[in-house]
Amino acid sequence: MKISEAVQLAMEQEGMIYRKGIWSDKGFSNVFIRPTNSYDNCIVVKYQDGKEKSSCRNWNPTAEDLMADDWELWNKLADKFSDA
Repeated sequence: MKISEAVQLAMEQEGMIYRKGIWSDKGFSNVFIRPTNSYDNCIVVKYQDGKEKSSCRNWNPTAEDLMADDWELWNKLADKFSDA
């Protein structure tokens, strides 16, 4: 889905978004984006082996990120992926 659609779902469901096209099943170490309406901007969250390892604020998307249509929702509260 487009980033605008993924962000809307993430905001409604308190989830995070990720690019399916750059997802790695190997080692389960991936990065998610937590969209916000705060001055902290979007927050980058790194998970490894199913646990939050680190986070930082002020994600700067690339033009490719903004144009991509492979965005998916990950709902941490439900611990599931949108296409699962």
